Amino acid sequence: MTMSTETLRALYGTWRIARGDAKGLAFFDYSIEAFWRSFLAAFIVFPAFALLRWHDLDTVPDEFPVGRYMLVETIAYVMKWFAFPLLMLHVAPMIDRSNHYIAFITVYNWSSVLQMGVYLLALFLGAIFPMLGAGGFVLVAVIAMLIYGVYIAKLTLVVPTMTASAIVAADFLLSLTITTIGIRLALGQLF
Repeated sequence: MTMSTETLRALYGTWRIARGDAKGLAFFDYSIEAFWRSFLAAFIVFPAFALLRWHDLDTVPDEFPVGRYMLVETIAYVMKWFAFPLLMLHVAPMIDRSNHYIAFITVYNWSSVLQMGVYLLALFLGAIFPMLGAGGFVLVAVIAMLIYGVYIAKLTLVVPTMTASAIVAADFLLSLTITTIGIRLALGQLF
């Protein structure tokens, strides 16, 4: 299977899973090589991430350290992509799911492409319908993507909903922590 075929199959699988179809799991390769290739999703998502970070700079004062901010945000982005899989490398054995780790991370990584698409759609809808509030669309998108993440964790790790929810909450909090520290570093206000 070529890389492009594998990518398209994985993205189609994430779409099927998002629609509540557990058979979407059949579209993924669960080899160790495919696990590492699933990190290609980080490169697919990065342009949208960079665009969003650049867009955030529209309202900053002139003396804002734009270069440092973008550098720190890029470093934080890379850290997020490796921090959660590393955390799960330790959590999976604790919940007796080591044999499901590769499947979970593979699907979870590829799902980030769909998640970014939903987030961009929410921002677009907020721009088109500002009277409804952009924040409302984004909040709905974030909640929907958290639920999606819980469903992926539940399917791939074969765990109860509460365990899957705790795993996704850990990812969310880890990501939020890295982002917060990154922003404070960019502003020179860590302590």
